Amino acid sequence: MVSQTRRAALIGWINRAPPGSSSEMRRAYGLARAGFPIGLFSHGSFIFLFWYADQPVMAVFNIFSTVLIGFGCWAALTLRDIKWPTLLTFLCEIPAHAAFCTYYMGLAPFFLSYLFIPILLFPMLPYGQPLTRLLLSALCAMAFVAMGVYGTLSAPVRPLTHGWTLFFFVFNTAPIIPMLGVFAALYATAATRAEREMEQEYERAENLLLNILPEPIAARLKDDPHLIADEHPSVSVLFADIVNFTETSGRLTPPEIVQTLNAAFSRFDTLVEKHGCEKIKTIGDAYMVVAGLPEPREDHAQAMVSLALDMIDAAQEINESGQFPFSMRIGISSGPVVAGVIGERKFAYDLWGDTVNVASRMESHGRPGIIQITEATRGHLGDEVQIDPLGDVEIKGKGRMRTYTVSRGFAP
Repeated sequence: MVSQTRRAALIGWINRAPPGSSSEMRRAYGLARAGFPIGLFSHGSFIFLFWYADQPVMAVFNIFSTVLIGFGCWAALTLRDIKWPTLLTFLCEIPAHAAFCTYYMGLAPFFLSYLFIPILLFPMLPYGQPLTRLLLSALCAMAFVAMGVYGTLSAPVRPLTHGWTLFFFVFNTAPIIPMLGVFAALYATAATRAEREMEQEYERAENLLLNILPEPIAARLKDDPHLIADEHPSVSVLFADIVNFTETSGRLTPPEIVQTLNAAFSRFDTLVEKHGCEKIKTIGDAYMVVAGLPEPREDHAQAMVSLALDMIDAAQEINESGQFPFSMRIGISSGPVVAGVIGERKFAYDLWGDTVNVASRMESHGRPGIIQITEATRGHLGDEVQIDPLGDVEIKGKGRMRTYTVSRGFAP
């Protein structure tokens, strides 16, 4: 537990950046906060090492290198601008250091190894366009090859003794490999974290999309984001409404109203899923469901009636709890509809057609606690439920329609 806490604290310290920094800039600060202190130590050591190795020019050169890298270290630790210290180090100090050391001391001490840093890390810096960074990396790679060719063909101007050559080879290669490993680990950790966050965001977006649209429609919309409009020749549509909700809700506070509706509709959502139906929307205290789409099913009317009966039972249980005087009017109609997605931003999956209008009228002309269905719906039902005639109802735009009510039990 303690080690995890320390690791988290270390990662948090490395990833510190000025407020509002992008993820790419945060990684750059992590790179600078890890790299500049290492560079400050090595170049500070080179001042004394080169002096004792009888390389006075390189000792003086490393005084200026230490100042530049020290400035970068200060900027990284205090969250100042690190762009120019980083670019000057990558483009000027490291190539010049490698070139002068190769010129004076030859290839054997392998000062060229420091060019691996800009070659590998230039593409990861957040400065300039990606193509520009790749070109700078390639430029450093060409410098590496050119210096290697020069060092192979030319003798060093001030060659080192065998002991100093071996010492500098170890001094140069030993820290470079783990340092590049640390840098790679920083970016690998950042990439892994970014991928994990992307997966989590994708999952959240996917769940949100499936809360808005049926799964087959969501898949079609992702594959081909164009107009979706389908004709369905035979479905059942349900409208449910809470009786006298407007009058009763006047006694409740706004949070209590939302809490009451959320509790009831969440329970209905569970029942919709249980019966394999598809919730379309809520409109105030009204609730709309369809069975038989987007995937067709022959028993859509039976499924819808079973759902309606369970909703009546759930309403009765809510009413008996005493929290809210709760009763439902439910209307169902069956027939053809058109279903589709409307809108481009706050899009919605909706239904249109005469079947939808009649189902809405069945609800609005119904009585509390009653499930009112049309002749068309009755024609799809067997003897699984009790069906009783309610008589003819005057429906706007349709004239008089024969309607029925359903309840649990069997027809005689």
